[in-house]
Amino acid sequence: DPERRRNSVLVSYEGVTQLVVRGAPERILPQTHLDPTEEKTIQAWLIKQGTLGRRVLAVSTSPTPLRTHYQPGEEEQKQVFLGIISFEDEIKPTAAHAIQEAKRTGVAVKILTGDHPEVARAVAIQVGLMGKKDRVITGEEWEAFSHDERTAWVKQSHVFARVSPQQKYHIIQHLEETHAVGFLGEGINDAPALKMAHVGIVVKEASDIAREAADVILLEQSLDVIVEGIQEGRRVFANTVKYIRMTLAANFGNFYAIAAASFFIDVLPLLPIQILLVNLLSDFPMIAIATDHVDPQELQRPQTYHVHEIVLFATVLGLVSTVFDFAYFGIFRHRDPVVLQTQWFLGSILTELAFLYSIRTKRFFLRGKGPSFTLVALTGCAALCTVLLPFTTFGQNAFSFIRPEMKDLFLSLTIVALYFVTTEAVKL
Repeated sequence: DPERRRNSVLVSYEGVTQLVVRGAPERILPQTHLDPTEEKTIQAWLIKQGTLGRRVLAVSTSPTPLRTHYQPGEEEQKQVFLGIISFEDEIKPTAAHAIQEAKRTGVAVKILTGDHPEVARAVAIQVGLMGKKDRVITGEEWEAFSHDERTAWVKQSHVFARVSPQQKYHIIQHLEETHAVGFLGEGINDAPALKMAHVGIVVKEASDIAREAADVILLEQSLDVIVEGIQEGRRVFANTVKYIRMTLAANFGNFYAIAAASFFIDVLPLLPIQILLVNLLSDFPMIAIATDHVDPQELQRPQTYHVHEIVLFATVLGLVSTVFDFAYFGIFRHRDPVVLQTQWFLGSILTELAFLYSIRTKRFFLRGKGPSFTLVALTGCAALCTVLLPFTTFGQNAFSFIRPEMKDLFLSLTIVALYFVTTEAVKL
């Protein structure tokens, strides 16, 4: 029983029945009636073991044989002290690194334990979770706090020791008033806290009840797994938003350009088969966004969808794209229609590929984290195919392109470069 903090067992050996009690020293020692000198020695030893991060169990037994049936009562109050045993639960080498990574990710880590405050403090200091002067809150102190004090301390303190399952539940309740909370537990008594947390996490060796109450079961016993999972989730989110912004802005730009062009030019800017080819060559590199690197700043805190911001962003940059589309129309509208179609085909794809390198980071593109190899390879392949296709017989016969003159190609590439510079300026 977590409230009793001790385990009482009736043992029969060679016809003699005795009561053996083991548990938290502060519950066992008062029942054994030690002399002050011996108790002082034991208390000093307990403090030393606590500072070393070791858990301690005290053991006592009944002074005389007992009956064969037992109910908790007077027998537990008249015990003979046998000794105390310390256990070292070795801290995993990855724990300190995981705690530091969690801090860099903007995730606060707190320890809720039934262990002695000194043990919890020692472990927390070893893994870099708290300093030597930081305060450990005990379950007894927690019960004495008012609601406002609990709200304040639950944010300030990193370690809560000698807390019961019910107190763990209430601590999580207070945290959830202002935070998203994940709880990692493994025992039967952790089930209420696992159920209460936004995300309940257990290791695969946890009790059946804990596994049933949890949302996530870890196959590896490491805090790194949790932190890496959070970081990976944020990478996926950031790359998803990149894709949405890229797709909306590009489509808005093409929509505005095609709709407006119908009022000013009497030919199709692109043939239907050319539009399909534009979609193919500009969209297949977008697959690589899933593998793209993400700026460290985007991993420091959780992100959320801001629909208005995304739509505004896509609309403004879509209009920028339209301006440069009209530059193509203005330059090539008096030439043969096939020249306009070929040059706008080149411009449409190359500007989209350039835009991808701008949109992939919120910072100046050279200061952002470099793109993934897959992204560079696919965009490079798409750009190469785009430039070479109009020079080939296949491109000219299948897609009605014309071999570009070098001055026209240079002009198109210049417009693409100006578009990239303008997009960067507007983005920033």
